Amino acid sequence: MKDDVLKYSKILRLFSVTFITLLGLTACNDSSDSKSTNTQQQASSKGPTLQGKFIPIYEPALNADNRIEEGLWRSRKLLEGYTEEMNDFVNIPSDIKVIAKECNEANAFYDSDKKTIELCYELGAEERKMFTEAGDSGVILENELYQSAVGTLFHETGHALIAELDLKITGREEDVADQLAAYILTYDDQDKEYLLTVSDTYGLAARRATSLDDLLFYDSHSLDAQRAVNFLCYVYGSDPKSFQSLIDDELLHKERAEDCEYEYQQIVDAWDSLLAPYFKKKKNA
Repeated sequence: MKDDVLKYSKILRLFSVTFITLLGLTACNDSSDSKSTNTQQQASSKGPTLQGKFIPIYEPALNADNRIEEGLWRSRKLLEGYTEEMNDFVNIPSDIKVIAKECNEANAFYDSDKKTIELCYELGAEERKMFTEAGDSGVILENELYQSAVGTLFHETGHALIAELDLKITGREEDVADQLAAYILTYDDQDKEYLLTVSDTYGLAARRATSLDDLLFYDSHSLDAQRAVNFLCYVYGSDPKSFQSLIDDELLHKERAEDCEYEYQQIVDAWDSLLAPYFKKKKNA
């Protein structure tokens, strides 16, 4: 009888341990499911819904010189190509209108209040004058003007993304915006040609300075000559073997070129990190 009681007691203890273990496992699973659900809810509720679009708008030019630039940009579908690429590239919280317009000044800018990127026909006209004075004409000239305009759009994109996505950056925003243009336009070899044209544009602008009074040291932008060199450095750094010819004694000196590959990789790593939560299609993948 005593043996039967002991045997029965062991069975009860075994059943109790098994039941408690199963109960604990169930509780753990419930806890994991709860944590997973909470995480998903937090992720889905964090921040605004990112359903914004880049929207192309051409305003009609009235000035004769500006109408030439409007015609070029429309014929090359400048804004359409840019907005299509950006809408495939990154999520933004609200619409950004990308407007080609007359501004009464040679400029381009991002307006955070109106949520617009505005590209002035006068800027194209000014660059046309510079490239023409340098001896360019015909198809070559129009290609340069188009490529420079694309570079300007991606520079302003840097300002727009910093503001709209509240990106945390270090350094001057103008330099960081230039680096976004380099980040995007080094995606393939054809795009790199655009950056070389952008460098040429700043190089031509720099040559217009004839005295220290012409150099705007107080400006938030780097000097034109510095920007010209920086873009050459970024292109060279993206593929030193293919762009060895960019090194010379005028702009991209050998001493600077030695660090360009490192500089370029810093840019790629930084923008990869900043845009990681918002990518639709990652550049430089």
